[in-house]
Amino acid sequence: MKLGEKAKEYYLEQGLNCAVSVLLAANDTYNLGLKKEDAQLITAFGGGMGCGNLCGALAGSMAALGKVFLAEDEMYKPEFKDVCAGFVAKFNERWGTTLCAPIKEVNATDPRTRCSLTVLETGNLLQEYIDELKK
Repeated sequence: MKLGEKAKEYYLEQGLNCAVSVLLAANDTYNLGLKKEDAQLITAFGGGMGCGNLCGALAGSMAALGKVFLAEDEMYKPEFKDVCAGFVAKFNERWGTTLCAPIKEVNATDPRTRCSLTVLETGNLLQEYIDELKK
């Protein structure tokens, strides 16, 4: 199962928010060693931090990138900026913005499925990006 499909399952079937859903799906896909409760750290980013700002699916993706590309004892390395900037560029290319509100306006028109399309496609975009960088 692709990362995006796993993220959509977390989002729709478990009722988790967009940020947590993407992060936990990345955890499952790449065996990141996160416990479900670790995802509480990203919960506040769901729904654009509750006010339509930065997309939560993007925030969850960025958290996953840190876990995938930084070693256990690393908090930062200069080349990680490029990893982050590259994914933001791909996300922005796909959605035309990094803001939740305009993405939600287009993709969350059905209250039953909410932002599941954003979660699905962002998860798949993240997997493609990580797999390409790991080649």
